[in-house]
Amino acid sequence: MSTEYRKARPEEFEDLLDFGNMVFGIDFRALLPKLYGDHPELAECHYLALEDGKIKAMIGCFPWTMKVGNHELKVKGIGTVSVHPYSRGKGYMKKLMQMAVEDARKEGTDLMCLGGQRQRYEYFGFVNAVSSCGFRVTPTNRRHHKEVKTDHYSVVSLLEHPEYTADCMRLFNGQLIHAVRAEKDFPEICQSWSSEPLVLLRDGKFAGYASVDKNGEAVREFLLEKDVPVLEAVFALVDKKGRELSFTPDYWQKEMVCAFAGMAESCSVSNGEMIQVLDYSHVLEAFLQCKADSCGILDGSLVLEVEEQGKYRIAVENGQVSVKDTEEKAAYSLTHVPMQTRLFSVANLWQYDTLEENSWFPLAVPLASPDMV
Repeated sequence: MSTEYRKARPEEFEDLLDFGNMVFGIDFRALLPKLYGDHPELAECHYLALEDGKIKAMIGCFPWTMKVGNHELKVKGIGTVSVHPYSRGKGYMKKLMQMAVEDARKEGTDLMCLGGQRQRYEYFGFVNAVSSCGFRVTPTNRRHHKEVKTDHYSVVSLLEHPEYTADCMRLFNGQLIHAVRAEKDFPEICQSWSSEPLVLLRDGKFAGYASVDKNGEAVREFLLEKDVPVLEAVFALVDKKGRELSFTPDYWQKEMVCAFAGMAESCSVSNGEMIQVLDYSHVLEAFLQCKADSCGILDGSLVLEVEEQGKYRIAVENGQVSVKDTEEKAAYSLTHVPMQTRLFSVANLWQYDTLEENSWFPLAVPLASPDMV
């Protein structure tokens, strides 16, 4: 038996799709049309382990770009991690993950992300660190706000009304942090994870959009025009769906967060997806500057060391952030995984030793669900 490790070829697209469907028992073409619809060109984003020419394990590693304020980060998302039931325990996933991470480093990737079991992926440098603030809104919450009228709203499908795509893109691109999406791909991306893209109209005019789980309660994206009252739009969506919905606004959507805080049935702050920082200087500077611009942070400086990777001097002066390589003595030194947890995990709220660190960290890394793989 011969074993081969390599990237997939375009002509293998249908085979790798069939393999993923078999291992997971789901329809990836319906679940993630942005990746597994009519996209044979994305075959080369898959790493394969083959036995005598047959696929026995597979990992998808998809590049995308994240706008973080005025910074652009090169991101790679890991997904469709699958091993044939008869081939488990042979080390195929370990080999393919190592290949994907090593290639990402060579290509100058800043950040990687994935969803999965914590300890499994910590071995490859990933940590639970994508914080989100979730609010649960029930039909009962809505009934106790009868003063909020929604009869001047309508909710329509973006797929049936593509003329609103440009308006949706405008709102999406107006966010402090967001992925770079092509307008032609926007409706397909909003269908990720069995979601439906919906447009909210107020008195017949565009008011915002939402990407909503077809089968459950998750609202994966929810963006509104500035003059649209949040509660009206939320209740218009709840009225339309007729069921409990969960929303996860980002930290810079302050008016929306305040509205949910005063009405929602419950709120939770938690870690979500996993990340791996490959370029500490670029990633820290981008997210710290965003936090400074949106919330304000204390001036100060700090040198930290990521063992076997480098030392970094973080400086904030008059709200301007810089992160540079340095040979100065570090305030503390940690290995890669614990350092990422310290800098990004919401579990570290108020656990730092200085006023500056408590002002700076943990850093939120919002990853919109439709952009994940």
